[in-house]
Amino acid sequence: MFPKTFATCFLLLLLLPMLSLGQQVSPPDYRAEIARHRAHEDSIFKFDEHSPLKAEAKASFKGLEYFPVDESYRVKARFVRNTQETVFIMPTTGTRNPEYVKYGELHFRLKGQPLKLSVYQNQELKKQPKYMTYLFIPFTDATTGQETYETGRYLDFTIPMGTDSVWLDFNKAYNPYCAYGEGYSCPIPPKENKLPVGIEAGVRNYERVTSKAVPTEVGLGEEAMPEFPGGLSALMKFMNSKFEMPAMAKKAGVTGTVEFSFVVKADGTLDNFQIVKSLRPDVDVMVLHAAKQMPLWKPGMQNGRAVNVKYNMPFKVTSR
Repeated sequence: MFPKTFATCFLLLLLLPMLSLGQQVSPPDYRAEIARHRAHEDSIFKFDEHSPLKAEAKASFKGLEYFPVDESYRVKARFVRNTQETVFIMPTTGTRNPEYVKYGELHFRLKGQPLKLSVYQNQELKKQPKYMTYLFIPFTDATTGQETYETGRYLDFTIPMGTDSVWLDFNKAYNPYCAYGEGYSCPIPPKENKLPVGIEAGVRNYERVTSKAVPTEVGLGEEAMPEFPGGLSALMKFMNSKFEMPAMAKKAGVTGTVEFSFVVKADGTLDNFQIVKSLRPDVDVMVLHAAKQMPLWKPGMQNGRAVNVKYNMPFKVTSR
């Protein structure tokens, strides 16, 4: 098994069948093509052995969060080959120091503005026959650190063949594995690839499946968190089985995360349910309705005795 620092290579290998050729024409049913692309990515995260998700996160994983498909983010671009290639080290989030060259630039218009993105070629990866024509576009935009991952996002690209007019499809923008787990070393987009507009397309930010308990009795050292019968995986399975998406929210395609809190009392009963981070009022109500059906918990323990503990929990909902 390869080290985690080669996560980017893993991702490229896994997504090879889905790479978007720069010179392809628009498919007859574009939305269906994007739906297949997303289903393929979700399948990798859920089932593949190289998925960056931990076992508990896989158990409750229902798919990545995406912006709605918007064909205006599939744009025609003019590819300009860089005639003076210079090898440089692209900084990463870890200790890896990959060598790249700037292979060219893509010039295009989006939201009424003339824009450009540099396209890079990994010097080690190109030695592999499968990746001889593979190019890489890391970028940031006005959504970075807000709706999308704080480091930036990536696009896959292929060396154009016989034409300088190519397609650039932001609906296929994806996150590096660093967005989903620890131990990965992911390229940081160069400053020249910072777009001044918001790219509301592709994958959104990912909120890791975590939960935290906060003692409600001040001054006592925490010894054990409260626990749902069967653990975190069982908790997420229970919530998924009890939650029902409101009809209007489902019709609107609402997807996102609701964070709520409650108190696990010393006798295992639950009380004081509150919304910490709202998604939409009608969705919030249904999340709390599902949560209030939970059975008795194993209470938190401090200094050898059961105590009341406040528990914060994020819950992802999707209209699919």
